[in-house]
Amino acid sequence: MFKNILLMILVAGGLTLILSSKEKEPVADPIIPVEVVETPSVISLCFYKETPSERDSSLSDTASLRMDLSGGNVTGEFKNFPAQTDSNFGEFEGAVTPVIPEMMARIADVWWKSESEGMITERELRIIFGEGTASVGFGELKDRGDGVFVYTDKENISVWQELTDVACSDLDDREIVADYIRKNIVSLVPEEPVLGGTFYALKVTLNPSLKTGVFTYEDGHIMGQARFSYERNGENVTITNIEKIN
Repeated sequence: MFKNILLMILVAGGLTLILSSKEKEPVADPIIPVEVVETPSVISLCFYKETPSERDSSLSDTASLRMDLSGGNVTGEFKNFPAQTDSNFGEFEGAVTPVIPEMMARIADVWWKSESEGMITERELRIIFGEGTASVGFGELKDRGDGVFVYTDKENISVWQELTDVACSDLDDREIVADYIRKNIVSLVPEEPVLGGTFYALKVTLNPSLKTGVFTYEDGHIMGQARFSYERNGENVTITNIEKIN
């Protein structure tokens, strides 16, 4: 009898210890799912156009367009440099549509901060792009009342300046190298000015794939052309093999 009672006490004590240990086991924290926010990838597009001026074939009208697309948003820069009229250039931002099947193109409606003759004007700008080209829409504008200019009739504007797509690195060459030559033209021209004149650049044409180009210069008395080779590392430009074209 005594043995049975002792056995029952031992069993009861063991159960108590087991239950006590179970109560003290740590409870794992609940797993909270982490929301992953995907950042839209950025697509960079570049376009360029260069045509001889209608007024003077020794000069060129140039225009360039850079666009960074991220989802339905777009930022970029548009530069328009006519040879003999005022230039316009500046950055823009706005919205872009998906591909419109009927047009096989996309439309970007942006606000362009256009700088001309030292004055900056914010204005509405429509860009239609696709299939390797981009066209900039120009039309009659009106002040909406706060100094920002908008199209009088956005659906009835002229598509102007059809630019062709180029590699953005090539566009960098065209802009950075041409700017370097214009700023340093006096030291680059392979002949001396006459009658006290000073050389200035009229036109710079580049072939980015060959890293060569031609610049046209004048000092008010004589005009000439020279071919050259170049290298570019970022903003650093080296001009070599300058040779006058007879």
